[in-house]
Amino acid sequence: MIRRRLDAAGTWLLAGTAALCIALLLGLLLLLLRAGLAPFWPAPVIELSLHDGRVLLGEVVSSEPDSLVLRGSERARIGDAYSRVALADIAMRTQPPDALALQLADGRRLFGRGDEAAVLAGALAPARVLEATRPNADGPIARIGLFARAAARFVGTRPDASALGGGMLPALLGTVTLVLLMSILVMPLGIATAVYLHQRRGFLARSVRGAVNLLAGVPSIVYGVLGLGLFVHGIGAGIDRWFYAERLPVPTFGSGGLLWAALTLALLTLPVVVVSVEEGLARIPAGLRDGALALGATGDEAVWGLLLPAARPAVLTGLILAVARAAGAVAPLMLVGVVKLAPALPLDGTFPYLHPSRQFMHLGFEVYDAALASADAIRGVPRAYACALLLVVVVVVLNLSAILLRNRLRERYRALET
Repeated sequence: MIRRRLDAAGTWLLAGTAALCIALLLGLLLLLLRAGLAPFWPAPVIELSLHDGRVLLGEVVSSEPDSLVLRGSERARIGDAYSRVALADIAMRTQPPDALALQLADGRRLFGRGDEAAVLAGALAPARVLEATRPNADGPIARIGLFARAAARFVGTRPDASALGGGMLPALLGTVTLVLLMSILVMPLGIATAVYLHQRRGFLARSVRGAVNLLAGVPSIVYGVLGLGLFVHGIGAGIDRWFYAERLPVPTFGSGGLLWAALTLALLTLPVVVVSVEEGLARIPAGLRDGALALGATGDEAVWGLLLPAARPAVLTGLILAVARAAGAVAPLMLVGVVKLAPALPLDGTFPYLHPSRQFMHLGFEVYDAALASADAIRGVPRAYACALLLVVVVVVLNLSAILLRNRLRERYRALET
């Protein structure tokens, strides 16, 4: 009786812990959605009349119990028009319907009213004005349109030189290209290692298993140091000496790039793939292998022709876990190729289309740079949330694609069992 009560208490404790984890995860996702999408929603233009006779026009970017921070017209450079206003100094606060907000191509914002706004817009070159809006006069439909255009610019355009304006298209393409290239490199090696460990016994197999377990416990930054020393300064420098000697001392492969970053992440995620595939092979009924051997197949033919195809759901599970871990691994990338602003994309329309020696941008690094190294923290922190949300969307889309394929293969395997 006591044992039964203890088992029930343990079950409820585990269920409560799982429910708490799910609730925390959902709360984190909701926070990320709210903070990541907030920068794209058009803010109203506020006019503050102060007791000393001054009139300030701009957007409220932060509110505190006794003051607020207003972003005014950034005429000289981005981030030069913030002002903190005490609530006690405000005589009147209004939202004039004729207020105009100009979004410039370099990330600056300008504000004006009526004729002043028209003169301001006319004094600028048309190519410099990205968008001119009247947020106080716009209705809900117009605001949704402004929100959609701002989000589309963030996803589909390049950042400006200050990294405070523009979009994240290079970082998005760099992240997706890196993850796909890493998957192409790690999956064959991980599958081959798992098959070897599943088939072989002895000292060498135990040594390989120990090495895989050791790799699983190594901190990610150590992989960055390994990639820097082995791939960049070792293999990459050797390639430059043999094939690109005429370009030296300017490195081609002897500096950080997409290929070395993908190889570094392949080593980082290799234990995940090996363990997942090996467990999938171990779960396959022994009767399938015995039947193949009884029909005259060799051991290798049974593994590669029957058991491994039947373990494809486990292979895709390893791929899902590898993608999830690689997408968030930023520390090693900072040593082997990721940069704040890349002059060219690693994947473009110029032959050979994929350029493995190029440096690249990454959404995870953009989150770090915007949150901790931005010259304008008021703009940087919301931008970091938006980059984090975009990174989560990328990982979810890649994982959902693999999960759907895995489920289809799993159903086919269940039909084979029956």
